[in-house]
Amino acid sequence: MKILVCDDESSVRKVLVVMLGIDHHQVETAVDGQEALEKIQANSFDVLITDLKMPKLSGLELVGRLRDEKNPLKIIMITGYWDEMDKSQLDRLELNGFLTKPFKTAELLECLNALGS
Repeated sequence: MKILVCDDESSVRKVLVVMLGIDHHQVETAVDGQEALEKIQANSFDVLITDLKMPKLSGLELVGRLRDEKNPLKIIMITGYWDEMDKSQLDRLELNGFLTKPFKTAELLECLNALGS
């Protein structure tokens, strides 16, 4: 599975690259939503794992743009700010998964397996 990991925290990106690499996924990273959008427009990915709060373009804005463009990319949102999420926004974004930081490796892999890897 080809996965794009988008998070503004380098430590989170590094951990996810290792975690997903061990499970034999191809992983690329982006430091913010704008870079992720550019990579998605230039390449083909099966899954986007994105943080909610980031500079330049937030995870909500990134996913909103992808959904407005009818991009079929499967998306897993990760965040430490669940309490701030608006349930109606989540429903509109048609997320394929949602994990609250910190999450366990098994939780992420279970979420990916549910996508039909």
